[in-house]
Amino acid sequence: MRIACHAITWGRENFAPALEEMGELGFTGCETFSSVIDDFGFGRIAEFRDLLQHHGLRLVALYGGGPMHDPSQVDTVVASNVRIARFLHHNGADRLVLGPGRRAAAGPGRDDLLTLAHCANEIGRRTLELGVQACLHPHVHTVLETIAEIDFVMDRLDPRYVALAADTAHFAKGNPEVPAAEIDLFTRYADRITYVHLKDWDPNLPPEAIGQGGTAIIRDFVELGQGRVDLKGCVDILRTRGYDGWLTIELDYTRRTPRESVRMSQEYLVSALGLHV
Repeated sequence: MRIACHAITWGRENFAPALEEMGELGFTGCETFSSVIDDFGFGRIAEFRDLLQHHGLRLVALYGGGPMHDPSQVDTVVASNVRIARFLHHNGADRLVLGPGRRAAAGPGRDDLLTLAHCANEIGRRTLELGVQACLHPHVHTVLETIAEIDFVMDRLDPRYVALAADTAHFAKGNPEVPAAEIDLFTRYADRITYVHLKDWDPNLPPEAIGQGGTAIIRDFVELGQGRVDLKGCVDILRTRGYDGWLTIELDYTRRTPRESVRMSQEYLVSALGLHV
């Protein structure tokens, strides 16, 4: 298993410092948001690649997705994610993380979930032609949050085209009434997990804060080992299954500095899980 780091902790405006500090901390792989395509574009791919290589890094995944549950948006969402996959392909990366669209107060209906599955399948079919595996990412406050919703959609995904991007903290926070929900989902879908976000969750902390533009900053996600998520159990499941892909440290919000938070998570991986960057 290989350890990568997500640039989210530094924020979009600090992408270059994020790469510098990731490299100094010994990482060789990084994930960021698909907005990096807007920042660099296809005309500056060589510059983008050189920037990563300067810090000893390679791109392993981009976070894309969108309102896949909205029939009026399906064609646009498919086209957008194929474009992301093309950028990944040009950078030698092969994982596209599909984040679902925003959740309505009443939650998703059956038709929402059916449309999401259809859209994800079409994205996956198209991106696989570029050598990029689409990985659906259940996420709190989206139409794919609870175990029942995840099961419904996973039953309708074509495993040839769409895998699962498992997120330890989103599995737990999205199902707070289910003891060890993350273990349940890792166990159930171990053979379909091809990408992993590692983060922890402390439900005793204040949860979301609304930032600019109505974006929720999830403040009760914490450094690895600081919350209640059974990270060792999740990693043990992956080990048993023979998982040899990327595990990406991801933290939406830090009360410290990004470097301090990532370093804490690194130290936990070494001391508690025997994993080294």
